[in-house]
Amino acid sequence: MSFHTPRTPEGMRWAVLLSILGPVAWLCFTLLYVGFWAQGFSLFQSIVVILTSLIALAGVMGAAWSWYGLGHKARSLSA
Repeated sequence: MSFHTPRTPEGMRWAVLLSILGPVAWLCFTLLYVGFWAQGFSLFQSIVVILTSLIALAGVMGAAWSWYGLGHKARSLSA
């Protein structure tokens, strides 16, 4: 009887780690921005900064998952 330990596909670990740490870092940035750095900006400018940072986070996470997905697809086609 052998025990099989499932392996995490290559690249998935980084995508999952980024999916966990990215929103936590974004939330920390948002709280620090609102608490300390937003005094000189209007409400509209502050909303634009927060939305822009959210779009950047989505782009980075989307790139990480698409990189994993394309690599996973290439590995499955070659096998």
